[in-house]
Amino acid sequence: MATTVNTRLLNAVLRLALLIGAVIILYYAKGLLLPLAVAGLLAMLLNPVDEQLRRWGLSPGLSIAGATGVLLLFFLGVFAAVGQQAASFADSWPETKQNIAKQLDNLREEYDLKGFIPEISTAGKEAGEEQQMNLSQLPVSGSGIMSFFSGTFGVLGDFLLMLVYVVLFLSQKDRLREFLLRRMPDERRGVTHQAVNESRDIVQKYLRGRLILIAILTVLYSIGFLIIGLDYAVLIAVLVAILSIIPYLGNIIGGAFAMALAFADGGGSTAVIGVVITMSLAQVLESYVLTPLIVGDEVDINPLTTIVCVVGMTILWGPVGAIVAIPVFAILRIVFSHLDGLRDYAYLMGQE
Repeated sequence: MATTVNTRLLNAVLRLALLIGAVIILYYAKGLLLPLAVAGLLAMLLNPVDEQLRRWGLSPGLSIAGATGVLLLFFLGVFAAVGQQAASFADSWPETKQNIAKQLDNLREEYDLKGFIPEISTAGKEAGEEQQMNLSQLPVSGSGIMSFFSGTFGVLGDFLLMLVYVVLFLSQKDRLREFLLRRMPDERRGVTHQAVNESRDIVQKYLRGRLILIAILTVLYSIGFLIIGLDYAVLIAVLVAILSIIPYLGNIIGGAFAMALAFADGGGSTAVIGVVITMSLAQVLESYVLTPLIVGDEVDINPLTTIVCVVGMTILWGPVGAIVAIPVFAILRIVFSHLDGLRDYAYLMGQE
């Protein structure tokens, strides 16, 4: 009896040590593992394109170049469209700062918030002189706005290195699969092959579905924001739609971001309410129609696990960690479901 208890205690300690070791490795090896993880997921997403080009008779080199070219064109298109809007937004930032100052002064006077909102406008030196905006209290500059957008869309790190990893993963995919099968005992190779296929299919369906959802949400948000009359409606719509890839938290962050820009644009409470209505309608449509139809429940991860994984990966890997958390842990759940002794953890992570 004592031996059994000691064995269980030893197993628990070893698993805890393994978990702590994994967290330490993920944190300190971020520079290596993060580009590899992103490139691996993108390679899985591009694999159908590569396979289709090979079926059309192209050589492996040309098919990989074609698949990588699709990825490159996609990113270049997004960067060009958003970058143009961002540059225009940065140029008009002085006017935007004036709008912010006016809105804060209005709130301060209308709701008697003198103790909460500092006075931004100052009276003229002489009677009858128009008020001048003291914008020094708003330290954000146009260059700061450009830096923000650059950081937001630079979360993939070294893009060139990631692109190289994608090419290498596509070129070595058969060798990597064969390596995994060789490392398994003969009786486990069938299960390993099944786990690899399931992981690939889930990642492909999830990422492809999320990209389609982002495109649809961009259109819906753009229409709503244009009706409201927001400046740079398309830019705001793209940013908010991209943030939706982060489960639960992304919509909250995106909604707060859109409302802040609506307020800064000078639209007042009417514009903010319009943003709330637009996002609420889009989220209802996404949650009850688009997501079940396009993405489904392929990842099969319950909400508690989702939140813990997203927050944990954000702490370890930053914003990109929040994006890759769901597909990475979906793969882990599949692996756990095929390993003796870890099926309970797969059950804990799943929804069934």
